[in-house]
Amino acid sequence: MDVETRGMISGMVDYAFEKQSVLETIKWVLEADDRVISPEDLALGYVVGSLMNIADKVASRRKLEAKLEKQYKKRLEKIYGKEKAAIELRESDIRLEKRRAKGGRQIKSELTEEETDDIKNMLIPMIQRFREKIRKELAMRRI
Repeated sequence: MDVETRGMISGMVDYAFEKQSVLETIKWVLEADDRVISPEDLALGYVVGSLMNIADKVASRRKLEAKLEKQYKKRLEKIYGKEKAAIELRESDIRLEKRRAKGGRQIKSELTEEETDDIKNMLIPMIQRFREKIRKELAMRRI
């Protein structure tokens, strides 16, 4: 994995560590399933699993972007030839940097509280299935 991807993942992990409301989610799970024995273990599993998921998505996305960029460059070379394609790519990078320098507004999308509650309600029935899956995986490890 390249340094830039590692940096992005590190930034996301730091953000999650500082901003993520783990206790709120833990409290919700404890309320939804009274058989959870150790809130600390639940919290640790939740955080590590979430961060692994984030890291996986970042790394996968970066690999996809690199492949798509390579394909794009090849297409430009077929259309314009190597020299003209290189010029086109530089000009495209310059336009992008100018847009960023202007401080363009980022598009944000957040779920409403109702949408978040809907997701939680969808997940409650899955808790038992995941508990069983975890038990099976633990049992397989012991073999």
